[in-house]
Amino acid sequence: MKTKLFFIILLFVISFGCKEEKKIEIIPDYDKIYLPPNQLTEIAQLIEGNDQQLLDSIFHLYEKMFSFEENVKIEPTIEYKFMISEEGFIEKIFFGKNNDEKINQLVLNTVKSWKFKPGIKDGKNVKAQYPMIISFMKNLPPVNEDDFSPLVENMPGPIGGMFAIQEKIKYPEIAKRAGIQGKVIIQAFIDEKGNVVHAKVLNGIGGGCDEMAVDAVKKTKFNPMTQNGKPVKVQVTIPILFKLQ
Repeated sequence: MKTKLFFIILLFVISFGCKEEKKIEIIPDYDKIYLPPNQLTEIAQLIEGNDQQLLDSIFHLYEKMFSFEENVKIEPTIEYKFMISEEGFIEKIFFGKNNDEKINQLVLNTVKSWKFKPGIKDGKNVKAQYPMIISFMKNLPPVNEDDFSPLVENMPGPIGGMFAIQEKIKYPEIAKRAGIQGKVIIQAFIDEKGNVVHAKVLNGIGGGCDEMAVDAVKKTKFNPMTQNGKPVKVQVTIPILFKLQ
């Protein structure tokens, strides 16, 4: 009798201690039953887990891959979308089509233990999407910024006006799907002939919009600038608006 009782208790302890880990399904496209942030009263919020630690790990792996592997090609923007249950657990993950497989595996292993405050709509917990978009900014050619004057008599403008920049903007699909919009602030360095020789993001919004804004500015020709009647190098700040229709 004692042997049977001990055996039953042992089985109970083992089964209780070996709680089955929730499996996360990898899905090829968004699941529409999980509401996007712009359809929620309150978006899902991470309460157990360290997203900054994950970002640090991703960037460390990114740098390592470029340092030690030849012909590694990683898109400047990678995309994840976590499908959160009404209880606040990740049930499914959508990986962007351009994501690297090694980084995907790192993310999957890390987020298994994450817990969220569920998304809310009309006062009720609902299935919700939690997007994560990471941009890898490519190194731009270095310039001596002190050579570019911030103030001149005839401040530069793009040939054709701001439309000349805006017409080069194609709204990134990732940003559209994630509902990202806002203003990207670019600092451009322009030579005496009106060419943009360097550009950087002062304030970005992610989702591929920052890279798109930099690229559009770099492809734009500016009116040459003058100081005391002479052409000079200048730096200008350019706001570029991304707005969903």
